[in-house]
Amino acid sequence: MTREPAAAPRITVLAAAHAPAYKALRDEALRCAPEAFTSDYATAVQRPAQSYAPRLSMPADEGFFLGAWDADGALLGSIGCQREERAQQRHMATVVAMMVAPQAQRRGIGRQLLRACLAQAERMAGLEQLVLTVTAGNAHAVRLYQRAGFTPYGLLPRAIVVAGVGHDKLHMLRLLPSSPLWQPIAPHEDH
Repeated sequence: MTREPAAAPRITVLAAAHAPAYKALRDEALRCAPEAFTSDYATAVQRPAQSYAPRLSMPADEGFFLGAWDADGALLGSIGCQREERAQQRHMATVVAMMVAPQAQRRGIGRQLLRACLAQAERMAGLEQLVLTVTAGNAHAVRLYQRAGFTPYGLLPRAIVVAGVGHDKLHMLRLLPSSPLWQPIAPHEDH
């Protein structure tokens, strides 16, 4: 018996009203994959949903958060892009809080969110490059970012310690077409 492919999620910009759904997704991601985040579940679960509202409603020139929704209106994943505040760093933004609900993983949702994030970031005036950190031992996530054109530029050993175990964070960079250093990225095949 063959399984029907899941419908493609609807990707939208998140707003303050989405804070409860965002908190539920984030709490579950932190609980299931603590080594993937610098935030911890025990602290985050205590935060009220509305504490995320400012993050989800920042001005468009400061950044954005995207959400992937299923046909029933459940938030399956999210990704954020936050621009640097200082004048001499306004050409950079950090990709943050990439997460996909455990039950929705391995369906291409992360790849779709990342593509939408890159497209949105490219429309931000004066934005030249994106940076992110990813747990170095998460080969699947590292490959996802590399296929999207991110390249490693450093490794921070034991960047986080979860239950006594240190995890390195890989720092990655992707230039945008507006960068004077940008070169077209060779396409990668998705498998």
